[in-house]
Amino acid sequence: MNVPKKRRGATAIKSIHTVAVRSIPKTERSQYLELYTLGSEKGRLMNERLTLDARRQTIDLHLASINERILSLQQEVTREQQAEAGVKAPSQPVRTVDINY
Repeated sequence: MNVPKKRRGATAIKSIHTVAVRSIPKTERSQYLELYTLGSEKGRLMNERLTLDARRQTIDLHLASINERILSLQQEVTREQQAEAGVKAPSQPVRTVDINY
């Protein structure tokens, strides 16, 4: 009688985890982990710095445009005040009327 052979699949392949072999010895593992985490944190902070620099430039441009607008409005107000100062005040006082209800 023929006994069917058991098929071997991907689960039969031994991996590094099933054999319990690690590439880093236990004594060096924490140092490498710390190096990795510090490297990734450094990269994150460098990206954040670039983002903040770009944001700072945008804010500086916006502030400069606001300052220019403020200066132009102040000049406009002073011109209007000077024009009003050139207009003579009425020679007679304005009459007021009391209204009783």
